[in-house]
Amino acid sequence: MTWLWIGLAAAVLACGALLPVLVRRRHTAGDEEISARARYLRLGHYVDIPEPSTDPEAATLLRKARERWHSAGAILATASSEKDFEMAERLAGQGLKLVRQAYRRLGLPGPE
Repeated sequence: MTWLWIGLAAAVLACGALLPVLVRRRHTAGDEEISARARYLRLGHYVDIPEPSTDPEAATLLRKARERWHSAGAILATASSEKDFEMAERLAGQGLKLVRQAYRRLGLPGPE
């Protein structure tokens, strides 16, 4: 009977020690993180072109879009809250708007 109680106590202690390890999860903002990273990657696809020399306004728009891309990337590198991911997504969205304007001026198909 004593061995039963010792075994039961050992099992309870083992579960108590393992529980925090098994339950511990990295906090993520879920959908916000996925959406922000997707928009950031999409923007990166469009800003990775040489600056046009024929249209200075388009070049300026693309430069501003690249700034938004870099800023969103910097935020995503350390993001840990919904607010961080929302900010990164908003910046990437602004960059995509600028890309649309630049590509329209250049007569290129851009993001929709």
